[in-house]
Amino acid sequence: MNAILRVYATGLWTGFFPVAPGTAGSVLALAIYCWLPVLPLGADGNLGIGSLLLVGVLALLGIPASRRGEEEFGEDGSPIVIDEIIGQWITVMGLVPTPFVIIAGFLLFRLLDIFKPFPAGRSQTLPCGLGVMADDVISGLYGAVLLRLLLRVPGLAGL
Repeated sequence: MNAILRVYATGLWTGFFPVAPGTAGSVLALAIYCWLPVLPLGADGNLGIGSLLLVGVLALLGIPASRRGEEEFGEDGSPIVIDEIIGQWITVMGLVPTPFVIIAGFLLFRLLDIFKPFPAGRSQTLPCGLGVMADDVISGLYGAVLLRLLLRVPGLAGL
C-alpha cells in the first residue's frame, strides 16, 4: 500500500491502537479540531466555506485511501479510521470547541457510528471505499444536527 495512503487511511497510525481504533481516530479528530482553528470557525466567526471545503476534500481523499486500506486490511478493516476522523469533524465542525461540544460531540458520533441509523448502515455496501466513508459521513451529519439541538437546551451550552 502506498505509504501516504496508509498513514492517511489509518489516521496517523491511530488505527493500529490495540483497543477501539475507531475511538482512537475520533480522539485524534477532536485533538486536531481543538488545535486547528479553521475547523471550528471561519474568519468571520461562523462556519466558513474554507472549513466545508477542507473537510469535503479530506472526505473525498478518504475514499481512495479506504479502498487501498481494504485491499490491505480487508473489508472496512479496523485499522482504517479516516472515516471516523471525517465523521467526527462533521459532527463538531463550525462550533467553538467547548468542553460540552467536545464531550457531547464525541459521544453522539460514537453512538451513531456504532448503531448506524438508516441509511448509514445500508451505505456500507457501496463499493470501492465509498461505503467505508459514507456511513461515517451520514453518522457525522446526524451527530451535527443532534449536537446543535442539544446546544439549544437552556443551560447545556454553558457546560
